[in-house]
Amino acid sequence: MIALAANVRLSLARIPIAVWRILAHSFIFGFALSIADILFNFYLVSQGYTINDVGLLSMVSRAAGMLMGLPIGWLIDRLGPQRAMITGVVVFALGWVALLQAPSLPLLITAQFVVGASYLLAATAVTPLMALVTTEGQRPLVFGMNASATLIVGLIGSAIGGALPMLAAGVIVVDPQSTAAYRLALVSVIGLSIIALLPVLARLPTVVETSTVGDLDGQSTRHSWLTLVWFAVPSLLLGIGGGAILPFQNLFFRDQFGLSDAGVGLALALSSLGAGIGALVGAPVVRRIGLQRGAALLRLGATPAMLLMLTPWLPAAIIGFFARGFFIAASYPMNDALVMGATPPTQRGLAMSLMSLLWAGGWQCRRSFGVGWPHSSGMGRRLSRRQLHTLCRLL
Repeated sequence: MIALAANVRLSLARIPIAVWRILAHSFIFGFALSIADILFNFYLVSQGYTINDVGLLSMVSRAAGMLMGLPIGWLIDRLGPQRAMITGVVVFALGWVALLQAPSLPLLITAQFVVGASYLLAATAVTPLMALVTTEGQRPLVFGMNASATLIVGLIGSAIGGALPMLAAGVIVVDPQSTAAYRLALVSVIGLSIIALLPVLARLPTVVETSTVGDLDGQSTRHSWLTLVWFAVPSLLLGIGGGAILPFQNLFFRDQFGLSDAGVGLALALSSLGAGIGALVGAPVVRRIGLQRGAALLRLGATPAMLLMLTPWLPAAIIGFFARGFFIAASYPMNDALVMGATPPTQRGLAMSLMSLLWAGGWQCRRSFGVGWPHSSGMGRRLSRRQLHTLCRLL
């Protein structure tokens, strides 16, 4: 354990400053997203919109990802990941300005579509950008750090975001559940998005590797569409698995073991903790046994964990949830590293977009065929959009 910690510290010391700048951007932007996710629905209800309206706007955001997935991948490869990410964040902030000023539902729908598409553009560009500023050996650790930070910032942002309306109400002397209080609190989303741009505005030095997968006589060879889709097939399967399990974890613990809402929240928090730790452990493992073998073995380790989850003994089920999150979180950033290493830089944006698109398709496929826990109500602990996306991929 001591040797492992020393190895991690040595690896962290070798990470380029460009990576820390991207991680700083991701942390601040993720903080903004988690605040938006916890407060926006409250803001809509305070204006008199119904639950159906809230559900419609949520569907619009997902539809933006489905419809704009491939164009966004093309745009990232066309502009370059850094400029694409900056463009996405700027449009995201402008979209939120429109959301907070929209006087009617049709304008809200339009602004929400822009926000959903621009978020996808900014989020999808992160992995190709990190691949551009790191060597192949650094990517497993860097991608794992980014996944771990995504989970942690979601928890922090949800906790702080819940207190913002009360602080805003004290500033403008209104009720904490009024539209004005929620609107002022949500202005922080715009401010944090602008702040998140600061670490990545200056040019990020790219790493030129001696050998690049896909190079032939110095010329970059582009993969066929079939090859890129093949790279993304695991994301489809993960989307189906995530859609079948993740939304129903809380109901499983409550119905199977009779846990209270607080007990269910604690069980799911332990699962998130396992995922956050696992995301940092994958890199030392693959350094010893290789990237491809390590990613496969770590994901295989989730199989006994899934079986343990189904045991009728609560401690064993909780250990299974923890271990499942640990092993899958340790493996999925390694899969991203594999895809980025096997894809020419000019197609990495498209490859990541296809992975996101097939993941979303798998999630919707689960919904279409009704796979999952037989009840659909009583959802307890609320996760941020970014945290939910990460946890779904972990499944």
